[in-house]
Amino acid sequence: MNKRVVNSPKIARTYRPTSAHATRASGELVFVTGQIANKPGSDPRTTSEPDLGTLEEQTVQVLENIKAILEEAGTSFDHVVKRNVYLTHAGDFDTVYAIMGRYFSSPVASTGIVAGLVPVGARVEIDIIAVIPK
Repeated sequence: MNKRVVNSPKIARTYRPTSAHATRASGELVFVTGQIANKPGSDPRTTSEPDLGTLEEQTVQVLENIKAILEEAGTSFDHVVKRNVYLTHAGDFDTVYAIMGRYFSSPVASTGIVAGLVPVGARVEIDIIAVIPK
């Protein structure tokens, strides 16, 4: 298997030095690490409780982060095959899924999970699996 690390200079660094924004595997698949609403240029490793904004602002920032990673890897939301959405409150699903509708042109396999997120203050985290178009 051939794999390559994908990091976008357009978004914040990852929390852990052993993590990448994504991994491109076998030239066809891109596995995007769970993204929270870190703003471009921020260093999440130096801030214990960042101000990530409202649920709506966080969701848009998460999706913009994912968009930048997908572009860096050579793909887009149109080629996503799996999405996992993690929320701190079950009541937030309708809001988050409505905003995701602006980014996804068609339905995609998706799992929604209610969980505690790191760092404190994050209300939404999304990870993605996409294919590279031929």
